[in-house]
Amino acid sequence: MSHHRWMPPQTRNPQGQERHVGVELEMAGLEPLDMVHCIRSVFGGELQRTSRFEYRVENTTLGTFGVELDASYLKSIGYKLEKSLHAEDEFSFENLATDIITLAAEQVVPWEITTPPVPLSRLHELEVLFEGLRKAGALGTRSSLVYAFGLHLNPELPALDVKTILNYLRAFLCLFEWIADEDDTDLTRRLTSYINHFSKPYILKVLDPHYQPSLHQFMLDYIEANPTRNRTLDLLPLFAWLDEPFLRTHIEDPRVKGRPTLHYRLPNCDIDNPAWNLWQPWSEWLQVEQLAQRPDKLAAMSAEYVRHLDSLLSGLDGSWLKSISLWLHRD
Repeated sequence: MSHHRWMPPQTRNPQGQERHVGVELEMAGLEPLDMVHCIRSVFGGELQRTSRFEYRVENTTLGTFGVELDASYLKSIGYKLEKSLHAEDEFSFENLATDIITLAAEQVVPWEITTPPVPLSRLHELEVLFEGLRKAGALGTRSSLVYAFGLHLNPELPALDVKTILNYLRAFLCLFEWIADEDDTDLTRRLTSYINHFSKPYILKVLDPHYQPSLHQFMLDYIEANPTRNRTLDLLPLFAWLDEPFLRTHIEDPRVKGRPTLHYRLPNCDIDNPAWNLWQPWSEWLQVEQLAQRPDKLAAMSAEYVRHLDSLLSGLDGSWLKSISLWLHRD
């Protein structure tokens, strides 16, 4: 597949450089060193072990990858236990406790691969890694009723002004039902709080054409309605990048790390499905990219979506899903 299909309308960041995308992939079924091997077999690099719960693959052809158990609390316990280990005491109580914690966590908590920021023109190269992980035995969210594993995309924005951010959010809100249908979001993930969607009052506020807030007002409105990372499209990392002191007066969560990207959390991880790869969630996100760059089309679609939300049958008859398909085929 030509990498040109992977490119959005706007390929440059505010500094005029190529935009980047970070990818986070949650999975089970593999030991962390198996994941490290898959990364190194495609991109090279050297292994650095931070703890039994966290590894890095440095100096790859793309940058530094991370492999970690995706549970902050369990990792913190593991760090404390490992500090108490003595190199000569392989069978200490603390070592056994660490093994038990790791084994228990792996039943419900995914191991996660985080990529470095990948240039848009090289994003397609990650498909080779995904295929290697699948062949090695990686398991995705549909492999167990207790798995709620996702793939997160962190696309760098082409501009950081509030108008651009609003356009991306509005485009995502208008397309959400279609994206969720295309991705066939797993029931287990929908039943968790990890990917809660935005409330109807907040959607209506954002889609109102008269809503033209300053950046700080936009941040305040967002935080008041969404004081959590657990949204289908998380803007908190972007806000931390734009004005971290302002954000920290309202959000204290240390997991929020500033970066000039959106944090798109909705897609499933279907790593064990031979018909699935990075292209599926990325191609869905590209529709958001394209709509965000068409302000007239976005305004008209937003107005129609507001009328739909105000109707008595909103969410019951599937009419908006059909409307989205028509909008996507309009010039």
